[in-house]
Amino acid sequence: MSIFAIVAALFKDIPDVEGDKSHGVNSFALQFGQKQMFWICVWLFEMAYGMAIVIGLSSPRLWIRSLMVISHGILGFILWRNANLVDLENNEAIECFYHFLWKLYYVEYLLVPMMRF
Repeated sequence: MSIFAIVAALFKDIPDVEGDKSHGVNSFALQFGQKQMFWICVWLFEMAYGMAIVIGLSSPRLWIRSLMVISHGILGFILWRNANLVDLENNEAIECFYHFLWKLYYVEYLLVPMMRF
């Protein structure tokens, strides 16, 4: 879950690089550029899904293994598909994707308790 929080903190600055520049805020999005920071955040999310799959595979229960692998595989695919559809020149599209990331974050809150079994 920490990775999701880090991604949310990094991603929120992507649509506002002009504001950061005009106010002298040296954000990662300003340093690396919007496009590169966008894909760094997507890859961090995908790595978190990969780790969740590995953790799920370590469960002794078949239904937990199945749930973790299938659900995180689907979420990772949906994330990747939606990320490739974002127009990185359009700040509204980037903000919409940011809101989509929060939806994925909330779904993860439903799945995390299953990892304990």
